[in-house]
Amino acid sequence: MGRFHFHPLSIFFTIAFLIYLQLKFKSFLSFLGLIVIFVYLSTYFYTEFQNQTKLNEGDYQTTGTVYSTPEIDGNYMKGIIQTELEEKVTFSYSIKSFEEKNSLQELQSGDICVLKGELVVPKSPTMPNAFDYKQYLHDNHIHWEFRITDIQRCHASDLNVMSLLQKYREKGLNLIEEKFPSSSEGIVQALIFGERRLLDEKVEVAYQKLGIVHLLAISGLHVGLLVGGVYFLFIYFGVTHENSKKILIILLPIYMILTGGSPSVIRASFMVILYFITSLVHKKFTATDVISFTCLVLLLLNPYYLFQVGFQLSYIVSLGLLLSSKLITLFSNAFVRLFIVSTVAQLCAMPLMLFHFFEVSLISLPLNMVFVPFYSICILPLSILATVVISFSSTLGMPLVSLLHIILGYSHHLVLNAADISFTTLTTGKPSLLFIIFYCIATLVLFLRFEKNPTFKSLYKPFCGLLLLFFIHLHLSYINPHGRVMVINVGQGDSIFIQLPFNKGNFLIDTGGKITFPSEDWELRKNVYSIAEDTTIPYLKSIGVTKLNGLFLSHGDLDHIGEALIFINEVNVEELVIPKGFIRGELESEIVEKAKRKKMNIRVVEAGDQLLYKDFMFHILSPSALTESKNDDSMVLLAEIGGLKWLFTGDAEMKSEERIISTYPNLKADVLKVGHHGSRGSTSDQLLDHLNPSIAIISAGYQNRYQHPHDEVMEKLMSRKISIFRTDLQGGILYEFNGNAGTFFTYPPYDEVK
Repeated sequence: MGRFHFHPLSIFFTIAFLIYLQLKFKSFLSFLGLIVIFVYLSTYFYTEFQNQTKLNEGDYQTTGTVYSTPEIDGNYMKGIIQTELEEKVTFSYSIKSFEEKNSLQELQSGDICVLKGELVVPKSPTMPNAFDYKQYLHDNHIHWEFRITDIQRCHASDLNVMSLLQKYREKGLNLIEEKFPSSSEGIVQALIFGERRLLDEKVEVAYQKLGIVHLLAISGLHVGLLVGGVYFLFIYFGVTHENSKKILIILLPIYMILTGGSPSVIRASFMVILYFITSLVHKKFTATDVISFTCLVLLLLNPYYLFQVGFQLSYIVSLGLLLSSKLITLFSNAFVRLFIVSTVAQLCAMPLMLFHFFEVSLISLPLNMVFVPFYSICILPLSILATVVISFSSTLGMPLVSLLHIILGYSHHLVLNAADISFTTLTTGKPSLLFIIFYCIATLVLFLRFEKNPTFKSLYKPFCGLLLLFFIHLHLSYINPHGRVMVINVGQGDSIFIQLPFNKGNFLIDTGGKITFPSEDWELRKNVYSIAEDTTIPYLKSIGVTKLNGLFLSHGDLDHIGEALIFINEVNVEELVIPKGFIRGELESEIVEKAKRKKMNIRVVEAGDQLLYKDFMFHILSPSALTESKNDDSMVLLAEIGGLKWLFTGDAEMKSEERIISTYPNLKADVLKVGHHGSRGSTSDQLLDHLNPSIAIISAGYQNRYQHPHDEVMEKLMSRKISIFRTDLQGGILYEFNGNAGTFFTYPPYDEVK
């Protein structure tokens, strides 16, 4: 019920949208919109009340119906099933053999299987500003993750209209997967069926980084082109205008199902249907009436649409373009019109993009001016034509497929190269609601000024106002007195981020990393989870950090340095700090060589060294004399942060602890990063008595195979009444401070610990 508190931007935009329509367009539908906003609130709370589960946590067996075709990647399968109680659950399954994988690839939506496994509560976000997967599932009326251990007796079910359409969709997706090259199949599936599962991850990330990822989704432009083309064919073959509209009114709901029912497709299709209906009954409504009506109807059907970024972007951009339509038509030059359309779309989408994705592309505008017509005139029609032709004849269709493949190859090459240019993306961090409001006001002033005086000279002052707003937002860190220490939840590993006040320095101690085991070819996955790309770097972007003054690698174990190469490639790192004797394997050598190629300053440290960054200092307490153990030769750091003395121990074990105690007899620490994830071989009684810490932080994976932290270590800490923070149970651990005072916060990954 507290959803509105967490999504103020959604409410702000929706209410502003509806009130603006009422004030500017005082027609019946706009007035209805203002009334229905109160009905929407009632619908939302009623839907929340009804959105409950009938299942219980623990072992579970069901005869489930496959809700949509499962995704299989290597030895891993996931998807959604509907249980016997008609409740949807998301599932995952580890495939046991190559033969079983071939069998499971035959599963389609509507098939029925007997399934055994365990129901678990989905994870809440473990880091600030992270994607809330649990809330996403809740909005889709899903409350459980079903971890399947056994699948038996799968068979097809009786067909109904919905499952029949789903099967046609799957046949189309399979046709594209079979006939198109791997580098093209993902784009074609996305453009025709709204399915982005097979999109090359690097290409998709590049499109998103450049602000043109909307081209890979079915949008209003795609629907308009498709409807226009089909309508033209109907008229060409002698169908009357009236009958053409009636046929399309029937076909568009089918098209919505075939394309997966994304908000942009539903909005565009619904608007076309309303337009055709009003023209058939000879009623005239403004385009803003139509879009407001579709918005309200969709929100009444599914109140959770309001919180989807796709829904928000679709309506805000469409409304902005509709309200600017008269202004756009004042210019006869096609290039100027395209420029204005692209600019309006960019300005309308900007606050949402910054709020959800924390960055904006500086070359998005010119790229949209090039790629929107390129996709509209070339890629989309050619994709449709190639798919239709090859479904009837491979001989006739393959030349079209080859032509599309060549064109997309050049397009992807251009996009990937543009995305690699460092200055093309501006990372702002997640803006405050106050900034969003000021941005909207400044944008509205710009639009009104241009509408009153449609010359580019009239934009000088409001445009400078927008630039000033961005400049202030980008440089807030220089006047921000707050700093932070973030113990990042990287599972079984270590990664700690330190940000100093007034932008005086950003540091990362270790990167985390996943230990992998040898697999057969059929088990290998295309989409592998990366701690750096999926957790740490997004978090840094969300707080506006794009540069690390120092990357500290405590030692060469994979769970501490496994993501270092990604950081060196994707983040501006000024200095790499490694301990004496760091290079003991191929990965360590590769990291150092990569740093040298990047012309990064490399500093090798040992006990007794001090690293000064402006007025902030790290004291190096270890290693001294090298041993055969990577863990004992970990770099141990001491620093005073936010009024507390912090000891970062890496994986240092008891022998290393003994040397530190001997070398530094007066050493004290307020916060101890417990060594080696709470291993029994670390954190001796002597160290705890010597340091006398008040807080202990343990970075370990949930239910890890090593059973860290060990019971003996926990007993030592609790017997001394030391406050304990654990990433496995409490998620990311944040210490936010101002001067010498600060507060600890946690981000729990699990609602209940048993």
